[in-house]
Amino acid sequence: MNIGLGLLEVFSQDPEVMSGALVFKGTRIPAQTFFDHLDHGGTMDQFLEWYDGVTREQLEAAAEVRAAPTSQP
Repeated sequence: MNIGLGLLEVFSQDPEVMSGALVFKGTRIPAQTFFDHLDHGGTMDQFLEWYDGVTREQLEAAAEVRAAPTSQP
């Protein structure tokens, strides 16, 4: 996996922001909102139109992280 942005540049998590949900850094937009959007056939362009503060680079990195295979014990 070759992500242009590091995970710390894409996401943040703070118990005082959105009850500790994983959000896109610098926003209050939960990463899960983006993943749900994709699961329902939405596009990155639509998401960028609807949510200010998230960059295309963040969305591309998030999509790549989500698509990466996970190791199973």
